[in-house]
Amino acid sequence: MARVLSEGTRGHEIQSITLAKALAHQYQLEHITVPAPWRWALPYRMMGLGQRIRSQLSEPLASSRLLISTGRQMAGVTRWLKKNSPSEAKHVHILNPGYYFRDIDVVLVPQHDRHRYPNAITFRGNLHPFNNQWFKQHARTQNKATIALFIGNPGQAYFKQQFKADLQHIREVFKSAKLFLCGSPRLDQETQCFIRSLRKPNESLWFDPSDGDNPYQSLLTGAVKIFVTADSINMMNEAGASQAPLTLLARDYISSKKHRRFIQSIEYRLSDFDGLDIAQPLPDPVKDLMERTDLLDRLELA
Repeated sequence: MARVLSEGTRGHEIQSITLAKALAHQYQLEHITVPAPWRWALPYRMMGLGQRIRSQLSEPLASSRLLISTGRQMAGVTRWLKKNSPSEAKHVHILNPGYYFRDIDVVLVPQHDRHRYPNAITFRGNLHPFNNQWFKQHARTQNKATIALFIGNPGQAYFKQQFKADLQHIREVFKSAKLFLCGSPRLDQETQCFIRSLRKPNESLWFDPSDGDNPYQSLLTGAVKIFVTADSINMMNEAGASQAPLTLLARDYISSKKHRRFIQSIEYRLSDFDGLDIAQPLPDPVKDLMERTDLLDRLELA
């Protein structure tokens, strides 16, 4: 059994659970709340942390063969638990844990981060469950052609200077299609209100549960075209896993080198603004880990 340790960050949790499902027949999710000051100091300072986290486990670690964590907080928590528990479990950590990690059995690092450590294995983008099998199981036909616009948080400059023009361009090019704006709950209220003010009566919009069920997955399977703001590597990578033509917005507003490296790595998958040709999905990053790396050998699962 695999044990997934999570501080509750949804993006981290999805990556850990996706990997757990690929590596083990069953997994158990443990939500760990790390109080201050350890929350700020992890993974470097762990003194006094044990009694705060051990009581949150549903059962001892001895029953687990794998420990899976994502993010710096859970890197420190899992590191402490493994050092202070009678467990032979292997520890797999996703993303840069923030310290020299020779005591972690396997670290999985995105290629665009360009971290080079002896025991690290790299993968593209993020680990997600949206592979060919998932798309076949969730395939659906929309009554009307739908254009999806996934909005991350590319910064105020983009929303003030360019977003309105991009939105109008989409409307003009795809006049006969239904437009669905799906935004990140991380957007501040001012930006959400601004986007809501631009929405037309025949358009759909989602920012949080008050707007109904999250349409993200249904849009991945049903949209005939997907636009994504270039600040979100996860959304770019997941949209690229579909067959829908994919176009990025806000590229000129992204200064992060790692984002630019990732975008360059998927350039061949991107479509012109008005492109509607069915695309070849990006390779499944989890399948690549299983088949093209020595991950299974290192974890003694081969």
